[in-house]
Amino acid sequence: MRDQIIPIDTRYPSFVAHEEVAKTMTASYPDAAFWMQVYQPMSDVKTQDGFKSVCPWGMAAELTDAATPAQRRKNILDSLKTGLKTIRQYDLPAYRIQFMEHRSTREISVWVD
Repeated sequence: MRDQIIPIDTRYPSFVAHEEVAKTMTASYPDAAFWMQVYQPMSDVKTQDGFKSVCPWGMAAELTDAATPAQRRKNILDSLKTGLKTIRQYDLPAYRIQFMEHRSTREISVWVD
């Protein structure tokens, strides 16, 4: 296999010139203020009485907990699937989907902001 490897710098000088043109770009990420506008704090989410906003990461953590009952797991999975289906169906950005938990029944529903 090593016999098949040929150095390209001597036989093909155009590749060397092409390498000099290529530059590495550093990734630039927006500051925290940008993300606060995209993903608002959970305390700023406006809800109706009897509902509270639930973080999807918290829902995922609850799924990995062995003490979570089967019915609760089913409700979490169904709501995550519904949220993903809604995102794809209406071509929405992820921040438009809100997971709302009914305070008394603990059933999670999907709302679109």
